[in-house]
Amino acid sequence: MKPFPQKKFFVIILFYSTLTFGQSPKNVSLYLKNGSIIRGKVLQESPVYRIETYDQSQWVFQPSEIEKAIPLKSPNPNIKYKEKGFVHYTELGPLAMSNRASNGVTTSAFSFQTTNGYKFNQWFYTGLGIGADLYAVQTFVPVVLSLRGDFSNTGDKIPFYFLESGYGFNATSNDVDNLRFGGGTTFAGGIGLKILFTNNTGFVIGAGYRFQRSSVTQLNIEKTEDFNRLTLRAGFSF
Repeated sequence: MKPFPQKKFFVIILFYSTLTFGQSPKNVSLYLKNGSIIRGKVLQESPVYRIETYDQSQWVFQPSEIEKAIPLKSPNPNIKYKEKGFVHYTELGPLAMSNRASNGVTTSAFSFQTTNGYKFNQWFYTGLGIGADLYAVQTFVPVVLSLRGDFSNTGDKIPFYFLESGYGFNATSNDVDNLRFGGGTTFAGGIGLKILFTNNTGFVIGAGYRFQRSSVTQLNIEKTEDFNRLTLRAGFSF
């Protein structure tokens, strides 16, 4: 009787091990007969159904409790949601809305802003932002306190909110002796979407409302001007 070749035996074991352990758990939406929906990865399908949710909790159900299981798109393994830590945003875009200055000029504008801060949890990020708002007749350098939060912590598309408040310094160049431009309060608020493409780095888009107050002093007479804008932003964060 010939001995069974050890080399062939090792190859067979390696092949079946690869089939067994190389398969990654599938992600499903599990619809229960009581109306509940559980989303996560399947750990076991027989004799009971075991599923692990995104917070690493494990649920076990009898087949009689399940109405249906719908496969989900597998998450990108290169994407990891950032629960806390340093976060940077750089955004730019138009400030759009019909508005006229005191001299009758329609003041279209373009905005650029960079913000650095700390994320404490999914719902609360605070940071300091600085930028440039280029209107047709005036230029501002806003310095703001920024608050942000995410409406979701799963997937590669994260909706978020933003709130900002601070002071816009007037940087308008002026060659007229009896004319002075002043800054004022600024604030903004809106919603956006962050599209992750690796780790916590992603492309961001957003829309909201932006307010900027300014003053114009001529011949010792001061007039206040308010700029109300729809802000459209696009940029990146990490």
